[in-house]
Amino acid sequence: MKSHPPFRVLFSHDLILRRAQELARQIHAATPDEPPMLVMVIEGARPFARLLQKFVPGNLPMHEVRASSYAGMQSTGDVRISAGADLPVRGRHVLLLEDIVDTGRTIAALQRHYLAAGARTCRVASLLSKPDRRVMPVAIDYLGFEIPDEFVIGFGMDLDGRYRELADVVVYEAAVEQAFAAAGGS
Repeated sequence: MKSHPPFRVLFSHDLILRRAQELARQIHAATPDEPPMLVMVIEGARPFARLLQKFVPGNLPMHEVRASSYAGMQSTGDVRISAGADLPVRGRHVLLLEDIVDTGRTIAALQRHYLAAGARTCRVASLLSKPDRRVMPVAIDYLGFEIPDEFVIGFGMDLDGRYRELADVVVYEAAVEQAFAAAGGS
């Protein structure tokens, strides 16, 4: 089994699981007669989205959209929708499932896109929100946790493809990673 650096845990897997169950109850209570179209922002939101899909009654199908504004640890400010732009949203209530709302650019761009494509509503469920970094005003209808301005990884979130598989949400610190590697960690 591959080990990883001892990053500081912000949210344990168990806490994430409990919060996802609470959010699923809220989503179902708000939409009992007309369940939303679930649209997962891949790749980072996959674990969170799968939990919500599991806990929201009705065995709702999951759709995927790929949108990104990040290179490494920095937002480029340019949102690219590279897959899922043509989902059949006309007349539907769309629920975007996101891992983290940081600057707000990606979610704002996706909401504009799907509303312009005819969605009746386009709401947001996000595991995390980092309001200190917000440059675009966005409403998060279903929020797991608010976090300070720290770079987080794990539970689907990565740093250039690394650490996505961690079960917890942890704070990435280069010094911790370097010390771990220097000590022979793998």
